[in-house]
Order: sequence, then structure tokens, then C-alpha cells
Amino acid sequence: MDVNAIVGLANNVLSLTPKIIDLSRVEANMDALEMNMETVSARKADISSQLEQDERRPGKKRKREVDRWMQRAGSLEDQVHELGRKVRDGHFLSRLILAYQVSGLATKVDKLQEKGRFDTGLTLDVKPARGYELQPGELVGQASQTKRDEIWDCLMNEELLQVGVWGQAGVGKTFLAKHIHDQIVQDCSRFDGACLVTVSQAGTVGTIQTEIANYLELDLTKVGCVYWGARLKAALQGRRLLFILDGVGKYYSLKEVGIALGRNGCKLIVTSRSRDVCEQMNCHELVHVSTPPEEISQGLEAEV
Repeated sequence: MDVNAIVGLANNVLSLTPKIIDLSRVEANMDALEMNMETVSARKADISSQLEQDERRPGKKRKREVDRWMQRAGSLEDQVHELGRKVRDGHFLSRLILAYQVSGLATKVDKLQEKGRFDTGLTLDVKPARGYELQPGELVGQASQTKRDEIWDCLMNEELLQVGVWGQAGVGKTFLAKHIHDQIVQDCSRFDGACLVTVSQAGTVGTIQTEIANYLELDLTKVGCVYWGARLKAALQGRRLLFILDGVGKYYSLKEVGIALGRNGCKLIVTSRSRDVCEQMNCHELVHVSTPPEEISQGLEAEV
């Protein structure tokens, strides 16, 4: 081999040396990128767990920027995984080409990691909906006003948590209960809102739970029905709601349903044809609605 050939070979080797060094840097940078991505993924998992806890509390809603960050983190996870595969499986030249992608993606991950601090919190405070007005019709006459006021006074007594309204079908129990409901929905500082559940003859604990969950805009399908009561109880912590179980024909366990009552907390009205059922439901005060005079009957709809 002549001198010129040796010199040429040496120059070729020397020209490859920076590329080999660059190649080793690509692999090192890819390793660093994957480690940073693991940190971001761990943060994403922590945020998801924290949001699950926070959103069980009343009046809490995740910020849109948190949602966008979570979506971006998921997208970058996929991109980093795919790029890592290409770097490991690619040949010499393709890895050199991928160096620019590694560098660009590393910058994006670093910026996302910085934005994931959320120093001001993950959620916003929102005012829970009080409910929809039922508008049962005009309440007229002294007798109807008296019965409505009697029920209302019971609710405003902090020592009374459960009120039973009983009487035969058609006397106005539901009509009065709906008026109480709407008065609370419209404006009542004692309660955050009101939820009326019509309990059919075939009603079950599950059907009651479903109606309450719909009012709370709570998705119970993510857990088995055996956990529905616990899920509702957790969602109701800190809430001051009036629940009305209308047309109750048998005993239901409030503990099983997931309704926890308390002073400065939730309260319950039970309407039933049976005084015994009201007593079985542990109603602390009973209001008897007898056959209505004509003045109560105006606007009165059929009851169970």
C-alpha cells in the first residue's frame, strides 16, 4: 500500500471519529430523554390520582390547562417510546439523522415538565347547581300555606334531620313537597340545593342511588354497584342538600343508599301513605296531610 493510500485511509477514519462520537451522544441523549419522560409520566399519574380525590369534593372542577397538560403528556409518551425504538433499532446513518428529533423532543419534554408544577392547584372552585325548579302550580289557601309552613319549620330546626309527610293518596303530599323543593332551589341559605326522587312501588336502593347520582352528575358506572353507597357518601361530604323521597312504600336503609344526614348538613323529607313507613324511616317529626279542601286541590296532580 503506497503512502497516499495510507494517508487517505487515515483521513477517512478521522472523519468518521466525530460521527461515532455523535452517535454515542445520540444514544446518551435518548437515555436522558427517556428518564425525563419517566419523571413526567410519574407526575401525570400523581395528578390523575389527585384529581380523582379532588373532584369527589363538592364545587371542585379540574382546570382546562390541567386537561391539556395531561393530553400533551400522553402524546409525548407515545412519541418518546417510538423514537427510542427507532434509535435502538436503526442503523448508523439513521441514528445520526434521528439526533435532531431527540434534541427537539427533549426540549418539549423539559418544557412540559416545567409546566406541570401547577403551583395554584389543579382545580377550580365552582358553585354547585342548586337544582331545577319543578313548578307544581300555585299554592293557594290558608290550609295549604299552613301545611307548607309546618314542614318548612321542621326543616329549619337543626335538631330535626328527617321529616315524614304522610296521608292518603291525593291529599297533596307531593304537591307540598315540590313547593318546599322549589323554595330551596330558588333561594335558601340553609341548603345548597334540593333533590326529589320519586320512589315507585318497584323501587330499589339501586334506583334511588341512580337518581341521586344523576342529580349530582356523578358517574357510578366506574365502580361496581356494591360500592355505589360509599361513592355517593363521599360525593356528599360537605354538601347541605335536602333530599325528598316521594311515595315511599317500604323501609330503605339510608346508610345503604349513601345518604348521611347531619346538623348543618343534609336533611331528608319522606312522603308516604303510611305513618308506619315514616316511623320506620326514623323520621323525627311527622306531618299529617288530611283530605284537602277545594283550595288545596287547585293545581294538584295525582299522587302515589
